[in-house]
Amino acid sequence: MITVFGLNSGLYARVSTSNQEDQGTIESQISEIQERIRLDGNFINQENIYVDDGWTGEVLQRPGLDKMRDAVREGRFDVLYVYDRGRLSRVFAYQEIIIEEINNKGIKFVTLKDVEATTPEGKVMQAMQGVFHEYERVKIAERFRRGKLYKANHGILINGQAPYGYTYIPKTSSTVAKIVINDEEAEVVKMIYKWVGIEQISLREVRKKLFEMEILPKRAKQKIWTSGPLCRLLRNETYVTGFVYYNKLEAIVARNPKNKGIYKKVKRTSRRVRPREEWIPFEVPKIIEDEWLFQKVQSVLTNNLKFASKNRKHDYLLSGLVYCACGAKRIGDGCNSNNGHHYYRCAQRIYKYPLESKCRVPGVNAVLLDGMLWSELKGFLSDPVALKTQAIRWVEANKHKADGLGSEAASIESKIEGIRIEEMRFAKAYGSGSLDFEQFSLLAGELKQKRVSFQAKLKEINTGIKTDRVLNGDEISRLCTYAKEVLAELGIEDKKRLVHDIIEKVIINDSGEVSVFGNLPEFSQKVGYVTESRDSWVAKRREVDAF
Repeated sequence: MITVFGLNSGLYARVSTSNQEDQGTIESQISEIQERIRLDGNFINQENIYVDDGWTGEVLQRPGLDKMRDAVREGRFDVLYVYDRGRLSRVFAYQEIIIEEINNKGIKFVTLKDVEATTPEGKVMQAMQGVFHEYERVKIAERFRRGKLYKANHGILINGQAPYGYTYIPKTSSTVAKIVINDEEAEVVKMIYKWVGIEQISLREVRKKLFEMEILPKRAKQKIWTSGPLCRLLRNETYVTGFVYYNKLEAIVARNPKNKGIYKKVKRTSRRVRPREEWIPFEVPKIIEDEWLFQKVQSVLTNNLKFASKNRKHDYLLSGLVYCACGAKRIGDGCNSNNGHHYYRCAQRIYKYPLESKCRVPGVNAVLLDGMLWSELKGFLSDPVALKTQAIRWVEANKHKADGLGSEAASIESKIEGIRIEEMRFAKAYGSGSLDFEQFSLLAGELKQKRVSFQAKLKEINTGIKTDRVLNGDEISRLCTYAKEVLAELGIEDKKRLVHDIIEKVIINDSGEVSVFGNLPEFSQKVGYVTESRDSWVAKRREVDAF
């Protein structure tokens, strides 16, 4: 039998990508901490190493930190090692919250570069060092900002990313940095402006021409021009004014982030245009000499946006649910919507244009497919036999679940109590001045969202526990009547919500057969189509209850 001496240790390491020169690599941090653990006579298991590589210390929500805090709550180790307090967070209040969590669980906290907090004086000194970690972050950021502004205001080019048509020349020992015309790319810019402004060629056709000529964007992730970079090129004033700008944008916290995930490596993920008087101009050679051509292109783009067929919105009932036989999603496409035609087309064929698509399955008429599927679904949802079957299954299922729900309810009640304790701790920290109002509001708001969510879940569970009854014939009859009335009065948004609750996936195969997969066991439907042309599909001869 092997006897292991020493304390079971945990390790947390973090480094932000932009400061690796000062903080060292994540590997060097881990190596130094592991050596300290060895010298202390302790041991560490691989599962107790928690890492956030490339994450700013300004945000509290980090995957590695969250796992470490969960491990603290569960008591998975006896001592936690960090390089310094600043690895936990660059915000002093956040440091104190995390360290308090560690201490409350009786876990020893060891920091390699800060004063040991084994005495009251040591705790005060370590807390002061924590304040300096936050001050250091602000000082470094401000020093970089002021330094760049000073250089820019004295004519030193800061931005090393030149627009398409230009090349950035870095500074040397004898020359300053500058932006010059890239002759090959500049000819492409002129050609694109001529196509759009004079020849009135559509952007789709421009993309096709560039692909055929094997002309790639400057920083191409794929071998085609997409609409975004092309529109930015056509709206870039630099080509006609001869000026690029520093300090034009500022980083801000996104109000409505596209990525709804909890973890973000940086806090300010969005950009906002600063007031024009704050822009710092740098003169560069013009590529478009004719200002009339630039204005003509802007007029074309404005009209495209105003009259584009895609802006004539169509409510696709099955949006996000339809898949192609090739495995890709199908998306709503109304390119022929002047005639009232809307289709579910393979996304691969649309987004990879002008690249040749591997998919050869044509589009499916969205109005017909939506109408046929809604007709089938409505008939099933108001069918007395189906409703009775599903209602009985629901009652029986909830009877069997009731026993298990009791333990789940107890677990959620425990979590709610834990959140209340954490809310009290944050309130105490705010009252003592450790948290400012903005920090307190942010943390309290997050906890409130969690608590409300758990309370709603608990209410749902308690309702399920009480379900222990049998439906009679009159109740089934009333349920059918009510279902028909509700389905008849549903608007498009309610229909979409209902469809998305029931249907998981709609697959269209090569022959036009539509398979529907959903959450109702008895609802297994296949809808047939007959191909009449490449872009037009009609249903089999039958009445279509179009929604």
